[in-house]
Amino acid sequence: MTGQEPAQPDRRLLEAAARVAGVDRVTLTDERLQGESRSAFAVAADGEEFVLKLVPAAGRALDNQQRLIRMVGSLRRRGYPAPEYVGTGESGDTVFTLQRRLPGRTLDQGPGTPPAPALFAAILPGLLTAVELQRDAGHLARPPWPAWLLDTIEEGGDGYCLHATMRQAPRPAALLGRLQSLARRNRRDRARTRDVMHFDMNPANILHTRGRLSGVVDWNIPFDGAGQGDCGFDIATLLFYTYDIEQTRDVLWQQALQVSGLAWTTVYLCHLSLRQVEWSRRHAPGSPDDARFTTIAEAVLDDCQARGA
Repeated sequence: MTGQEPAQPDRRLLEAAARVAGVDRVTLTDERLQGESRSAFAVAADGEEFVLKLVPAAGRALDNQQRLIRMVGSLRRRGYPAPEYVGTGESGDTVFTLQRRLPGRTLDQGPGTPPAPALFAAILPGLLTAVELQRDAGHLARPPWPAWLLDTIEEGGDGYCLHATMRQAPRPAALLGRLQSLARRNRRDRARTRDVMHFDMNPANILHTRGRLSGVVDWNIPFDGAGQGDCGFDIATLLFYTYDIEQTRDVLWQQALQVSGLAWTTVYLCHLSLRQVEWSRRHAPGSPDDARFTTIAEAVLDDCQARGA
């Protein structure tokens, strides 16, 4: 969510991670983890597998990662399938978290392809139960949600939701204008603000083992106040990224409407349309992902309007 690229883990950072873990040595493995930010690394220590996640050490980054660990720990105590964080630390200009690796494979099947429909339908009840555990689990008295989300629609974000990308060709430019108009019509004074939010609950961050949900990973707090708002946004995210799976679409629509209402669900889907179409066009123009998500975004906006948004 920022324009800064995190550093690669060097020897000093791995030594700092070893101190956090209370072991003699943490080593990088040969495995390359999925993820567009390329900020997570598979590491090993004392025969255990861990994930080392890096963020730039700017502002209150260390404090934010400490809040992340408290927040995810609280969810785990509720029974949430989130990873166990060992701790956080800092080395040079990089802050890191170290978490025990959860078992399972991601739902993501590759560019331009939705999750396997039957598999997604099988784990969806468990996912919705997990999101329910996020309700009223936030601890901030005055989180900045949804103001910063609305800013991405109106002005763009820091390293994502770049409006300039969308304006480079007629089709995405028309999509940008349309989603901005739709979001403006549906802004309301009150959105849910007391829930924990993952904010990137897409198939690449959902793990399963033999068809059963085994984890929701890649939690992140990139700036002060992130991670808290409306858990309905995470349901809208699931809806967007699986919109071409017909058998689960209505279930997710109904759940999103029940939690957030039509107006805010529409705003969330407008942001998601901008976020993913812009990212795909900037990083992989003409790719299967570019084509798929542009088509999904147009269908999503059509359906929001058909529902009266």
